[in-house]
Amino acid sequence: MTTPTLQTVKPTAIIVGATGAIGTAVCKAMASTWQLVGVSRRGLSEELLEIGVTDLRVDITAPDAGETIEGWLDNADWSCDALVIAAGIHEVSLLGEYEMKSVERMMSINFFGPLAVTKALLAGMLARRQGSIVWVSSVRGELGDPGQVAYGASKGAMNSAISSLAREVGRRKVRANVVAPGVINSPMTDVLAQNWQESLTKRNPLGRMANPEEVAAVIGWLAGPKSSYITGTIVNVDCGEQAAMLKEPAT
Repeated sequence: MTTPTLQTVKPTAIIVGATGAIGTAVCKAMASTWQLVGVSRRGLSEELLEIGVTDLRVDITAPDAGETIEGWLDNADWSCDALVIAAGIHEVSLLGEYEMKSVERMMSINFFGPLAVTKALLAGMLARRQGSIVWVSSVRGELGDPGQVAYGASKGAMNSAISSLAREVGRRKVRANVVAPGVINSPMTDVLAQNWQESLTKRNPLGRMANPEEVAAVIGWLAGPKSSYITGTIVNVDCGEQAAMLKEPAT
């Protein structure tokens, strides 16, 4: 008689912003080895549902967004082993033309919402003394650019918060990192004028945009155990844009 083997229970990852280009790619990249919960405001695509991603509709700008996700996990008797924050919006405008309501909305989606959700789910990670947190920022959080004052500020806030969080929670075996993409081939960059897209891609050594899957591969790696000695780090997936800009004089 063959002794039955116990089925390995997959760890659970919460993907916030699962309907965006990067969030969708992350779900696809992690689906085979993780039990995934895709958090979004409008619901998941059929494609993600078919690969086993659980649909959880939550607006992360809601005051109780974090508690809603935490409560759902408790009811399902699931824990959060990894939290990926891939939600975000991108608006390009000169500062003098910004409406402050737009700035507040960007900060709410790009920073305050992710911070609140992370705060709510962090307690469980600390209690279990394990967990990985990955926020998706942008190279604009460090480099900036004309027309991206508010966007760059929201992403810079993410970078700073994760750096501090990693130092807070490291002794409790929880890791926190940032992935900072450069120019991504996605609907978010489609809104940029063609000449602006060209100028952005010319900055980096490979001279092209990244595909969401290239960013998702790094996120999945950081979320998992193979990056167990990495925390408090900003991983630039920017085709060398930052390195090139730091070495070239401003024009």
